[in-house]
Amino acid sequence: MAQRIGTVFAALLLVAFVATAGAAPQPRPKLLVLSIDGLDWRYLRDRDALGLKIPNIRKLLATSQVANGVVGVWPTITWPSHTSMLTGVRPDQHGIVANASGPPDPALSYWSAEKIKAPTLVQCLARAGRTTAGVNWPVTVDAALTWNLPEVYMRRNGDSSDMDTVNRFGTPGLVDEIALAYPSFAQQWLDDRSRTLATVFLLTRKQPDLLLVHLAELDSEAHEEGPFVPHANAVVERTDELIGDILKALPGNYRVALVSDHGFEKIDHVANLRVTAAADGVTGGMAVVSGLVTTTDPKVAAWLRIQSGRGDVGPEVPQDELARYAPQLSNAVAAFEPALHVIFGPNANGEAHSTSDNRGTHGFWPKRADYHSIFLLSGRGVTPGRLGEIEMLSLEERFEGAMGISCPK
Repeated sequence: MAQRIGTVFAALLLVAFVATAGAAPQPRPKLLVLSIDGLDWRYLRDRDALGLKIPNIRKLLATSQVANGVVGVWPTITWPSHTSMLTGVRPDQHGIVANASGPPDPALSYWSAEKIKAPTLVQCLARAGRTTAGVNWPVTVDAALTWNLPEVYMRRNGDSSDMDTVNRFGTPGLVDEIALAYPSFAQQWLDDRSRTLATVFLLTRKQPDLLLVHLAELDSEAHEEGPFVPHANAVVERTDELIGDILKALPGNYRVALVSDHGFEKIDHVANLRVTAAADGVTGGMAVVSGLVTTTDPKVAAWLRIQSGRGDVGPEVPQDELARYAPQLSNAVAAFEPALHVIFGPNANGEAHSTSDNRGTHGFWPKRADYHSIFLLSGRGVTPGRLGEIEMLSLEERFEGAMGISCPK
């Protein structure tokens, strides 16, 4: 009897081996990373209260792994954040600490990927022989992308780049190739509509293993009008339509990561703290940026603590948070966020309060309450569920996991 059972078991093993040996290998998952500039987590969390008509994002929310907000990096601005997504390290470590500015010369500012001081996901994939593409992704001039339309510009229209400069620094012939398939692509500006056309072209004609896409018009509108207001909400809805166009063209072997780079806050006025401090007889040093004031002077720190919660000055940033998110500020004896709807100004003379050029902005402390970006991951083999609050520095490894690869650290 035992001999018979052993014979049957051996036969079953042989059948299983033959079936496995004859099965076609599963294709490696590909990944579309779709970044919506300035899409604060509250647009998704409060979508019903805002009355947002975003059916495509709602569908993704129901079928994705969803973070309950992403804590960003310091500074919480576009180019440092996008670079942290691809490196998994802080801006002070990867070297991109501001947005690019000035003439689009790769030797200047932060235009070129050669400015990045840490290994990137793009470089990892290139070494593995896998194809990559980028549409309007920051810091990608000179990047090791197989197909590339970088975010680079001589002229701007809101957050749109002039197509001539994109063509000059992009993959040779790619603009013409897309325009042959979609004649309306060859307009003056690379805007969200034409970025979407380029994305659909790359998905259907090239199918790169990794496709990085950056849609940016919401950021421009939220700066001008403020976030969570009708005009900005309309751009969110328009962006959802473009996401729908992209998802319709998405091949079945792609997973999708929907992300954003930073949150957004409404702004009522600028507070010139140096003017207010001088009026109180406090003349010590302050390092002021729009979203943070720091000092190395204990007397100034004491004055700021008195102001905290009373008007323009918000909560004090804990020292352990400074060490974690911005170790370059570790010599400060105190750091404070602005109060809600306030940004700090640099003026030492004149009025204590002035009008902001924008009705909304970002650049605030990463741990600011409710001020988060987003992360959703969907696709074949991805189990939907809630991830809780996560860190932006975890996204690079999450992208690796979605593609089934492991990059050396």
